[in-house]
Amino acid sequence: MHSIKDIAKLAKVSPSTVANVIHGRRDRVSGETFEKVRRILEEQRYVSNMGARLMASRGSCLIALVLAYQNERRTSIVQDPFVSSVIAAVETEVQRKGYFLMLYSNPDMEECRKMALAWNVEGVIVLGCKRQGYYTLREQLDVPIVTIDTCFQEEDRDFVNVGLCDYEGGKEMTSYLLQRGHRRIGFLSREEGRDHFDPQFIDSARYLGYLAAYEEWGQRPEECWALDLSRNPKRRREQFMKLQQKNFFGCTALFLTSDLLALEFLGFCRDRGISVPDELSIAGFDGIREGERYRPALTTVCQDMREKGTRAVRELLRLLRREKERELPRRDIRLPVCIMERETVEDCGGNPYFGEEPGPSKKSAFA
Repeated sequence: MHSIKDIAKLAKVSPSTVANVIHGRRDRVSGETFEKVRRILEEQRYVSNMGARLMASRGSCLIALVLAYQNERRTSIVQDPFVSSVIAAVETEVQRKGYFLMLYSNPDMEECRKMALAWNVEGVIVLGCKRQGYYTLREQLDVPIVTIDTCFQEEDRDFVNVGLCDYEGGKEMTSYLLQRGHRRIGFLSREEGRDHFDPQFIDSARYLGYLAAYEEWGQRPEECWALDLSRNPKRRREQFMKLQQKNFFGCTALFLTSDLLALEFLGFCRDRGISVPDELSIAGFDGIREGERYRPALTTVCQDMREKGTRAVRELLRLLRREKERELPRRDIRLPVCIMERETVEDCGGNPYFGEEPGPSKKSAFA
């Protein structure tokens, strides 16, 4: 990594001139010199090494937690109950091990690279990034990286990921609903425009579990029961309306791939006078506390969110102890899930609220 003196030597100017360019002091540098130094800074991919001030005999002691979600909401992603639970667990374990935590929210891996270099972090935990984002970051950083909830492929190597038994969770919940007598079960995710079988999405694994449960029961769900909802709340509300207009395709239960989405849909049902679970059963995925507090309390697939964060820190520190080993093992850790029975699912008695069930249809509710 280049220092200010290195850049000054390349530009044939003084270090103070380079510092003025870095801080945007155009009034102290001629236009021609400013542009020349700026160009060299970009070519050398220079970032200010603020972390150097933190260096001690054992390093900076900084661990970065990167939130790489594409957040389309106006509120901070930190307010998401799942994300906040993981952050709390990471912070607790990092401090317990004598390190400091830097929280950084940005899906742009180039900006994440700059942050990691600027602060001289000793390791990075990335929550919510795609596999390509991980490999892009790993190629550019010489520190250990652990991902949380990144979907890797069978041929991938050199990664450590802490994930969930998503396939098993999708299968267990669908089997549970089938056992309760539901034969027409809708599957709703929040990944509009994706291929249901695209391996880079967690919901794809849950969908495969949904299909596997049906197969075990010797049945086959209709394609139109699997719906990908928009990430835009206003657009999603319109999709809920259209889904109701289609009589939910006669489905007696809906399995939504996150508790937040399930709680949002429960609010829609309340506003529209749809009684849950009397007229429609609802199930979620995650096990956030808000689902337990809601009325009716949400039946869901539970995961240990705090264990996810704690395990990620322990795996990162394990890599730090082995940092001289350049080859990383393939380590895809899958934490268990369980069904939490509450109040939004009951035994199936048909779909009386919506009258006669529609005949088989392959047309999407959102077509």
